[in-house]
Amino acid sequence: LQGMVALVTGGASGLGRATVERLVEQGSRVVLLDLPTSSGLQVAKELGERCVFAPANVTSAEEVGAALDLAQKEFGRLDLVVNCAGIGIAVKTYNSKKDKVHELEDFQTVINVS
Repeated sequence: LQGMVALVTGGASGLGRATVERLVEQGSRVVLLDLPTSSGLQVAKELGERCVFAPANVTSAEEVGAALDLAQKEFGRLDLVVNCAGIGIAVKTYNSKKDKVHELEDFQTVINVS
């Protein structure tokens, strides 16, 4: 991974953050992509010049495109992408007590992000 340029979605926390940290430790340069409200900027600052923060929502093609442009601008290329962004909604598909089904829109949001 030495010398590679990576983009990691969901890179501000959890598995994404661990991936970003490992890539930087192994000599990669990393674009950390996460929501603007995440701790991505702080994480990137902690990791130093080998990591830059790209505030973006993975469901926005425009914002992801800006993150790809940032990789090109900062590091000259992009070698790999690791997709760690994801969400989940903990609800039953069908709630018999309320005679209500899981909202399709909620499920679609999970699919779009994850």
